[in-house]
Amino acid sequence: MDTKTIELFRMDEVMPSIEERVESATKAIKAIFLEGRPAVCAFSGGKDSSVVAALLLNTAAEFAAEGGKPFVIFTTGDTLVENPEIVEHYRAELAKVRQFCKERGIRVHTKIVSPTFASSFQLSILSGRALPSWAGTKGDCTVSYKIVPQRSYRRKLFRQLKDQNLPEAVTLLGTRFDESERRAMHMKARGDRADVPVRNKDDELVLCPVAMWSSEDIWEYVGMVTSGVWTAFTDFEETMRIYSHAAGTSCAVVADAIHEGAKAKKGGCGARHGCYVCLQAEDKSLEAMLEHDERYEYARGLNRLNKFLRAIRYDWSRRHWVGRTIRAGFIAVQPDTFHPSTIRELTRYMMQLDYDETVRARRAGERPKFRILPDDMLLALDAIQSLNGVAKPYQVWADKRDIWERGVRYEIPEIETAPKTDVPDARFLYVGEDWDETANYLGLTGLRDAYMEALTEGSGCAPDLKVLPSGETAWDLETGQSLDVDIESMSLMLEFEMDRMLEKFDNGFFPGGITEAYKWYVSYGVLTVSHSQQSEHDEVCRRTAYKDRLGLTLEYDIEDLLAKTISFSQLPPNARKAWAHKATTDSSQTDFLSTLDETVEDMLEAA
Repeated sequence: MDTKTIELFRMDEVMPSIEERVESATKAIKAIFLEGRPAVCAFSGGKDSSVVAALLLNTAAEFAAEGGKPFVIFTTGDTLVENPEIVEHYRAELAKVRQFCKERGIRVHTKIVSPTFASSFQLSILSGRALPSWAGTKGDCTVSYKIVPQRSYRRKLFRQLKDQNLPEAVTLLGTRFDESERRAMHMKARGDRADVPVRNKDDELVLCPVAMWSSEDIWEYVGMVTSGVWTAFTDFEETMRIYSHAAGTSCAVVADAIHEGAKAKKGGCGARHGCYVCLQAEDKSLEAMLEHDERYEYARGLNRLNKFLRAIRYDWSRRHWVGRTIRAGFIAVQPDTFHPSTIRELTRYMMQLDYDETVRARRAGERPKFRILPDDMLLALDAIQSLNGVAKPYQVWADKRDIWERGVRYEIPEIETAPKTDVPDARFLYVGEDWDETANYLGLTGLRDAYMEALTEGSGCAPDLKVLPSGETAWDLETGQSLDVDIESMSLMLEFEMDRMLEKFDNGFFPGGITEAYKWYVSYGVLTVSHSQQSEHDEVCRRTAYKDRLGLTLEYDIEDLLAKTISFSQLPPNARKAWAHKATTDSSQTDFLSTLDETVEDMLEAA
């Protein structure tokens, strides 16, 4: 049978023109203003969110010219490890937003949202609490660094708007069905629409004005603005520059096509310009920028840091092997987070990058493009490293002094990637039943300090005490909503106390033990912890001091540690039951099944 395709309509007659798409988006946005609702733009500086921003602001300007009172809010997420070019770009674009609104009488508020100290990459990794999110592992970095901070801020923002008796706000997103099959699936599941706001799972009103637009539509809009046919809050020149250079081309549209074609194969959060420490996917954008134009040479060290982190993924000698949980008197000895020596190495590399960028910027007569570890981050880091026993008290300040004042350098090496191997089986070390089992005769463990309390007893400087929910007595600390640094107190500390702190480090004199730095900061209010963290940190202090007495902190030797351990099969029966989830080898599985049979028999006898 002879079949033929009959074209009833040309594609340009079926698909809306760019003018029609703009008209539809403008109508949907204007409806928000007509209801008196504030419009919240989730802005990243990328092409899609920038087009949404342009549509929003042009509609707001039109509404204001008609006598309306539009209120627009721009929120941007900064993970604190963003590609510096992107940070500089979105900050410049937000400045244009404010200027555009000022000139047209539009009420505007802009906010850059970052993760808390405790959830930042720097503190998570360099405190020994977590590992980077490598490819194939759960990408919880996206949640911690982007989603949670933005969600937290929006909730706070919406409460403030409600207190002002304003109608519920609508959040505008730049998501499009055309971006990828995965994105389209999620958008359909949420019921995203371009014409009217819908409620998301957090019960917030959301509108996706460019949901039905293609990449070609987005670039056509951008082209209309850059050519001067249409006007917007920005000329899009910098947006196009970043897109083109990130793919090593001179054309932003070609670069975008390259990215769209590769996106289906890319893991991670799908961001075009990943964080410079992103290990979920192999982000080529920064590398392409480095090769394309010497203006990006300042970021070469960040690229080296990324490669170093990739290379050491399976190097078990760089891992911390000491477990945190006691079961039946034993702790597990197995690779976990980074080893204290690797933590110090990474901290030094980051401080070196900060120093080099500061010197480069000073010579160029401009502001530094990035600062990985600003002083408030260093202070929080010094405290938590001390708390977890992965560094001596005040160690970060000593390393910073060496780099910034003494000319010591820590270059990031190019190393061979460690071959992929399975995680070594757990071994076990007997440590006793309780963290305080080997405490000194005074019995002051946790958030206590016998030396300080003896010196201040009976004076106004003596710390107040409180009984924690655990029943333990500890210092009654100043607490807040989250882990935070008091900037004024930190400034006074840097000016008047730093010499004494460095002298203690140099002499190895720490009357308060390995956790002295943490206790010093919280006792003087330089560092505040959250309400829930006080009890948690008291327990961590006990655990760290206990491990320190056993020689299981700081830069211990892994081979020496393993020599003191036993295998799963050598554990006593009660410990094998407690650690059954660690039975991985054939012999261990056999022992585990034997233990399981014994447990079943015990249960039957009891019944």
